[in-house]
Amino acid sequence: MRILFIGDVYMEQGRKALVKYFETVKTNTKPNIIILNAENIADGHGITQEIYKQLMGMGINVLTLGNHAYTRRDCASVLELPNIARPANYGIGAKGKEYITLNYNGKTITIINLLGRVFMRDQIDNPFTKMDQLLEMVKSDYYIVDFHAEATSEKYAMANYLDGRVNALLGTHTHVPTADACVFPKGMLYISDVGMTGIKYGIIGGEIQQGIRKFLTGVPERVIPETTGLLQFNAVILDLDQKKIETINIFE
Repeated sequence: MRILFIGDVYMEQGRKALVKYFETVKTNTKPNIIILNAENIADGHGITQEIYKQLMGMGINVLTLGNHAYTRRDCASVLELPNIARPANYGIGAKGKEYITLNYNGKTITIINLLGRVFMRDQIDNPFTKMDQLLEMVKSDYYIVDFHAEATSEKYAMANYLDGRVNALLGTHTHVPTADACVFPKGMLYISDVGMTGIKYGIIGGEIQQGIRKFLTGVPERVIPETTGLLQFNAVILDLDQKKIETINIFE
């Protein structure tokens, strides 16, 4: 089972990079299933129905989200669309699906989205105990977890907690690809952060001058995207049967 996981696609430039490199990466890696983190794909805040249709038309199978899952006014209807998994550790009654299970060639694969709590503002449930509940409830041949979290310590703690219980734990959210792709002792594939797909020299996708100004003044501002410049495309390809993980890092 080969899985292509594409890191946070950030706003318009992220969609541009995705369109530019997706078919080449798909041809070169030959995945059975494609997962994409769409947390920031629509103006930096979640996803729209129009973009969802575009991604499905490209052949992407599952979309994961993160801390902006509920930012948009139309989130209630968007999160009911098939093939979108929002973070599972929001509370009882939260709109959307905690996981997506697909069937491929006689095997089931379950994709779970989790949100970290360290340095994050959302009042969410414990992702560790939520995973215990899901693994007890959902029986599948393969499990892939997108852990949308800020702190590498929390990601490594979760990795050690889930090693031998899931097939892959992939970190997202920081937009910077890490160099620690590896196989954990009990066979789980891991990387702290897949990285982002979008502008190369922005400040994690945001406008450079605005990002500098925020650090100089300390005054918070709503992020303005960097709209011109070179692009990047970051992803990983997983072979769940041979227990291999390879990074895909395209920097113009």
